Order: sequence, then C-alpha cells, then structure tokens
Amino acid sequence: MNHAGGTPGGRGSREAGARAGANAHRDKRRFESTDALRVGVFLGGSLFVIVAFLFTSVMVTRLSEEVATTSRVLARFLAQASFPATRDPQLQEILAQVVAGIDFPIVITDIDSLPRAWRQIGIDTGSVPAASIDSLAQGRAVAPVIAQRIRQVRAHAAALDRRNQPIEMRQPVTGVRLGYVHYGVPPVLEALRWVPFLSVAGLLLLLAIGFWGLSGVRTAEGRSIWVGMARETAHQLGTPLSSLMGWIELLRSHAESQPGDTVSVPRAELDETLEEMERDVARLNKVAQRFSHVGSTPVLQLQDVTPIVRQAVQYARRRLPRGDGEVSIHERYEEVEPINLNAELLEWAVENLLSNAVSALDKRPARIEVTIQKRPETEAIELSIQDNGRGMAPAEQRRAFEPGYTTKRRGWGLGLALTRRVVEEYHGGRISIRASVPGEGTTMVITFPT
Repeated sequence: MNHAGGTPGGRGSREAGARAGANAHRDKRRFESTDALRVGVFLGGSLFVIVAFLFTSVMVTRLSEEVATTSRVLARFLAQASFPATRDPQLQEILAQVVAGIDFPIVITDIDSLPRAWRQIGIDTGSVPAASIDSLAQGRAVAPVIAQRIRQVRAHAAALDRRNQPIEMRQPVTGVRLGYVHYGVPPVLEALRWVPFLSVAGLLLLLAIGFWGLSGVRTAEGRSIWVGMARETAHQLGTPLSSLMGWIELLRSHAESQPGDTVSVPRAELDETLEEMERDVARLNKVAQRFSHVGSTPVLQLQDVTPIVRQAVQYARRRLPRGDGEVSIHERYEEVEPINLNAELLEWAVENLLSNAVSALDKRPARIEVTIQKRPETEAIELSIQDNGRGMAPAEQRRAFEPGYTTKRRGWGLGLALTRRVVEEYHGGRISIRASVPGEGTTMVITFPT
C-alpha cells in the first residue's frame, strides 16, 4: 500500500525524474552515436589505408617490371637492327617512333658510350643533330654547345645506371656488343614509390587518432555506466523511499484529522503500516549491501539457492502490473544441493532477469516460468526464467549483455551487464540466452557449478 503517489510532492518528484530520465537518455544516445561514428571512421580509414598500401605496392612492382621488360625488348630490337644499319632512313624512322612512344627516361649509347637516342631526360633530341654525334664518333670536333649537351646526356645515362643495370645490346649471330640501353622509371612511378610510405604514415596517424577516439569511447562508456549506476541506485532506492513517504503521509493524515495530544490508529492498520515500513527499511538496507559489493570481492557462503530465488520472485510478483490483464509467475523448484553464493548479489541478479521478463510481456495472458533443476548430463544446477513476451532478434541477442545497450526507452542497459558480472565473475557460473524468438518469448539460463 503506497500513498505517496497521491501527494503533490510525489507527483512533482516523478515528473522531475521523468524529465531527468529523458534528458539522460538523450545524452546516452548521443554518446553512443558519437562513439559508433568514431569507431566506424577509424576502422574504415584503416581499411582504406591498408588497401591503398597493398594496391600501390603491387602497382609499383608491376610497373617496374613492365619498364624493365620494355627496355629489354627495345635492346633486342636495336641489336637486331644493329647500329650501322640505323643509318638506313626507314630504320631511323622506326627507331625514332619507338623511342618517341616511351614514357620513361631512357638513353641508348653505342660501344663508345656516345648517346644515339634518348627520351624523358629533359634534353630535346632535336637539339643534338645525329651528324654531330657521328662527328664525335669519328674524332672530329663539334660545336661547344652540342658537346655540352652530349655530356649532359651521358651524365643522365650514368645516373640511370645507378638506379638500374644497363642492358647490353649484342648482335644475335656474332654476339658482338653494340651498345647499351640505360633506363629509369616513369615520373609517375617515382611518385607512386612514395605512396606506400605515405600510406604507412597515414595509418600511423589513423592509429593515433583511433587511440584517442577509443580512449574517448571508453571515457564516454565509463561516464554512461556511472550515470547508469547512479540512476539504477536512484531506482532501487526510489521504490522503498516512496513507500515510506506514503506510510508517513498516512500517519500524518491521522494526526491532522484528530486534534489533541492523542492520536488513535486502528490496531490492524497500525500493524500493517509498521510491517510495510519495516519491509521498506529492509529493502533499503538490502540495496545498500548490494551496491557495497560492486567493485569488491563478495563473500560466498554455502547455502540453498531456492529460498533466494523464491524471495526475488515474491518481490517481482508484488510489482506485477495490475488491471491490464492476466500476468502470472509460475515456480518449479527441484531439490538441489547447496552451492557457494552471495545471497544479496544473486537475488539482485534474479530480480534483474525477472524485471526484464516483466517488461518484455506484450500480450495477455502473460506468463513467466521460473525453474531450478539439476542437469543430469552435467551435474550443474540450472536456473531458468522463461517468458512469452516480445522476444529478441539475433542482433539484439548478440548485444544483450553489453554495458549501455538497451531496447527500452528509459533504460540504461546495465541490468544484464551487472547480472553477468554477478553470475560469472563473482559466482563462477554462466548466464546465457538459451532461446529467444521475436513474438514468442525468451529463456534466460544461469548455470552454477557444483
């Protein structure tokens, strides 16, 4: 019996609490969306950098191989034609066309290291007449400007040799050496060589940003969890406090309705009030004990699990929704041996599971089944809570135990996360979703080792 809801102060507190809950829920959603965006950007950027690095490395290797292959083919072509024959006008035209189609630095020299053709080295081929090269080959002098350009071409050839081994040109039949093909790589390939290093630098930068972002995610998650813990504490304390306020209001109404020094209260009503107030105080003490165990190692005692579960069921049964159809909780307890457990924490875990089951009931008649049994195949003690509510989709099941994940409009997603910690970390058990089908219901199972 709770009369606090009828007072103006009680309604105002609930309205303020509802506004605070709505604001907190919006903050939580904003944190979740920001964290998800950070993680998505980091993972997407990292994947892009890795793919770009691998693609660029493959392309650079392939282009380098193509340049070397083209140079070897050109060397064989020139060797087949031979330099003496290059004075043939038709062969000279073919050679000029071949060289003109090359898009990477190349210098073709004869046996005396005199350049005969070149491309992509910054010196126009038309600025050095072929007759001037022939004159040098015959030991005759040429104009100083021409001689300077030829020296520049030869310097470029030496620079190319430092990058790539020059390819010899030999006559196919006699094997006489005719000259060399000195080659480099296209400018675009030179630029591409830096891309892997830039990709690595970008990846390192992304890792640094990702570290910062994940630190922000953890901070936001921790903030969300602490806010959720505060709200869970307020929720746990709110029910018995509201009930106490109601009983106090009831006693005050008796005092105000009876002027004088003596106040008369019917014995039955007084006994009921005292009993309920004692129950509320015991509930407050229980909540305080529960939260005192969070973050510390609780003391486990060998005891029967059934009374603890039954007490949690009785508490949940008193809080079942009324007036909107049939909602029932059915219990089936087999006799099992005592196990090591902490009564306060385990009762809290069971209450969380029952609260989730009740909130999932979306049809009438609604039914919850609580069962304790010993699995014959494993000798483990098993507690199952089954409801016929809305159920969960596979994606919801995968995230059900994540701190902060919830499908409730006013929830903070800590119930199952705390329950898992109580069961698995404190009691060495295991909690799982045995079955959940949308529209049919969910079965949660806690398994205790014996």
